[in-house]
Amino acid sequence: MIKKLLSTLFLSVCALVATAQEVEFTADRPGASTGPSTVGHKVVQLEQGVQYDGDGASGTFTFSNTLLRYGLFDGMEVRLGGDALIYNGGESWRAAFAGLNVGTKIACFEGRGAIPAVSVLANLAIPKTGNSGFVVEHLAPSLYLLFENPVNDWLSIGYNVGAEWDGATAHSTTFLALCLGFSITDRLGCFAESHNYFSQLGNGYCADFGFNYMVGERVQLDLAADLNLCNPKNCWAVSFGVAWQINNPKK
Repeated sequence: MIKKLLSTLFLSVCALVATAQEVEFTADRPGASTGPSTVGHKVVQLEQGVQYDGDGASGTFTFSNTLLRYGLFDGMEVRLGGDALIYNGGESWRAAFAGLNVGTKIACFEGRGAIPAVSVLANLAIPKTGNSGFVVEHLAPSLYLLFENPVNDWLSIGYNVGAEWDGATAHSTTFLALCLGFSITDRLGCFAESHNYFSQLGNGYCADFGFNYMVGERVQLDLAADLNLCNPKNCWAVSFGVAWQINNPKK
């Protein structure tokens, strides 16, 4: 009986391997905007980065900017993220965890001609999972519409519109982003984007740019810089990261 079950399982695996196809690689880093592509079904992908934010005489070093993505279905993924950082508290540097957030990205339309690809991204910051100064007291949701138009084989235009809540007030912050993505070679790409925030407390206007390089079929490295246009001398950031498709299951 056991031999029969093992034989059936072996033949099933062989059949899946024989009919399988590669899952296309996609990464949500670097940059503030997000593309509409989702990871493939059952794909596990880790996106990890480090970032330094300048703020006058002080600063913040995020040594673990982490996003874990899993393809729940074709066109739908679930996400888990969190940041571990060191910040200048005035007298000394202190370590902190900025809290966990969970989310999902759902592809709505693949795009056709001038009609863009469209996805919905929803995130939820989990209360009381961060350290003092970073803790969210109440559920803090965010919701975005993600669009992308491929122009030709070397240029694409992406744009996001969304609303973010901080978990402290009922007022939301509007998020808008526009990104130009360029394919320099089959492995090397670059981007330039504008991302802006509008709220009752004031508006923020930022720009960033960077590069991404595929070192293998499932590993991408990136380097990026961000600038707050309202206060570029004191508000800027540089980052480096990697996106790693841990597995490549067969469809």
